[in-house]
Amino acid sequence: MPSIHQLPADDFDALVFDWDGTLADTLTAHYTAMSTVLAPHGLTVDADWYATATGMSTDEAVLWLSRHQNVELTLPVADLVEQCEAAYLGQLDKVREITAVADIARAGHGRMPMAVASGGRRRSIVATMKHLALDALFDVVVSREDVRRGKPEPDIFLAAAAALDVPPARCLVLEDSEAGFAAAERASMTVIDIRRHLHHA
Repeated sequence: MPSIHQLPADDFDALVFDWDGTLADTLTAHYTAMSTVLAPHGLTVDADWYATATGMSTDEAVLWLSRHQNVELTLPVADLVEQCEAAYLGQLDKVREITAVADIARAGHGRMPMAVASGGRRRSIVATMKHLALDALFDVVVSREDVRRGKPEPDIFLAAAAALDVPPARCLVLEDSEAGFAAAERASMTVIDIRRHLHHA
């Protein structure tokens, strides 16, 4: 993973980070929470599928599963999402920072505007940020609730740029999901696929 000093500093004025899978390894905790909550409702959360669906918000994932498994939900999606979130928050001990990326945020703190722009829910993001002691690093947090459309649409990233008062084209995004890459590109932002760097670290 490049350090803050190895990033193309002349090409951007702000850093925008995805959260789940980019700054924090939340996969196990979120997967366990969702699979546990949805199983009694007849929905199966396949681990391989979940690993590829990380750019989806929880409500979008629940609706996708319901549609593709032909299961009619007996509770409102909002209620299931609340249950998934509560279950996740009970498993924060399973969450770890992704140090190579967190180090970039720590090095960038105070040097340039920085935002977290995530398809997750604000309550979960903020709780996890505090758990990992990363909450003081960022000027802005944009969550799925803050915009009309989630990734792969550009809304979350555009909202982050607007909140930072930096033109989208001057923002560098660090991401780990296909939906996030598409969203960043649609927002006219440069994006780094952190997976390539981590896998070759």
